[in-house]
Amino acid sequence: MADLSKRLREPLAMALLVLAAAGWLAFIAMWINSNGEADRLRTEMAQVTDQRDAANRVLEEREAAQGSLEDVSLALTSAEEQRSQADIALAEVNTELEARQAELASVSQNLDANRQEADALLQQVGDAKEQTEELASRQAALQAEIQSSNRQLQDVGARLEEARRQEQANTQAIAQLTEEAALATTSLADTQSQLQQSRTELTAAQEQLATIAAQSEEAGAQAQALQTQVSDLETRRTGLERDVAGYEEQLAILQPQVEELTRTLAQRSSELEEVEAHIAQAVPATAPAAATEPEPEAATEPQSYVVSAEGQGNGMELTLAADDTFTLSDRFNRSVEGRYTLLDGELVLSEATGRLGTASFPMSCPLEREGEALIIGEAEGCLLSGLTFEPLIEEDAQEPNTAQ
Repeated sequence: MADLSKRLREPLAMALLVLAAAGWLAFIAMWINSNGEADRLRTEMAQVTDQRDAANRVLEEREAAQGSLEDVSLALTSAEEQRSQADIALAEVNTELEARQAELASVSQNLDANRQEADALLQQVGDAKEQTEELASRQAALQAEIQSSNRQLQDVGARLEEARRQEQANTQAIAQLTEEAALATTSLADTQSQLQQSRTELTAAQEQLATIAAQSEEAGAQAQALQTQVSDLETRRTGLERDVAGYEEQLAILQPQVEELTRTLAQRSSELEEVEAHIAQAVPATAPAAATEPEPEAATEPQSYVVSAEGQGNGMELTLAADDTFTLSDRFNRSVEGRYTLLDGELVLSEATGRLGTASFPMSCPLEREGEALIIGEAEGCLLSGLTFEPLIEEDAQEPNTAQ
């Protein structure tokens, strides 16, 4: 409505409204004027007609009264003159009526134009109403959006308050995390020191691994020789089996003799005890203790030997027990246990359990003694070839054998 009133106040709209009003007023005035003139002309025609009728009546009366032709002619001439005047007046009235009708047609055309302009204005008014309704609907939508925005603003305010509370909680959590980070930094320093120590140990382990790799390469080189040794040992085993069979036959023959000798030895032992008892009774009780020396006892302690020279066998330890068992270990704490025989300068290790590099059993190695040391000679299949085992000192035996 505000847009319509604003448009109606424009100069063009005002001029159109004034022209439309002026046209309507002119049309109404001309219509009223033409109606009045037509009524006047109709009245005059009626009067002329009445006068003619009156003249005719007068003429008839005169003809009837006087019967004179001249009077009638004069009256007729006078009536004809009046009729001519009336016809002239009627023609003038018709001419004026045609002019009025032309003016009326022009006014009608102007009226149609004004009506079209009025229809256009009414169309504009309708468009303005539609725009007004559209603006009203948009205003309602904007009001709804404003209300929704207000609600969203309230929600945002609530969320902002919640975010502030969460920020306070996060600040406290950050402070706690800072303390934990300080503790973690201290722990990290300790871990780094431990890591450095682990790296040192890893370096030592890598060096040991390199040594093991070198030994593995040497073991691979020895594998071919061991294959040959296996075939030789198979041959020797066959010979030993034959020897064992012969020994068993000899054992079957010698067993009764051994039993007889055992009985004889027992009898002689009892006799010897009786003799010793008589001797003890004969010797004074105050005799010096040094006069009687005890018989030497057989060694029952195991004898341990170790390789102290630098090289592949460094740290290898060999223990020979009195019960014919042995223990062989290296510097990596790998060991094997089994039985041994030491006969005619040859050390035979057999019935071994465990694992020590590429060693295979039974193993025969030539052996020589140099003082208390054991020197292992070269022999095929002997893992100890070329090594010198020295007696293990008691103090060293108490220390653990660790990998170098």
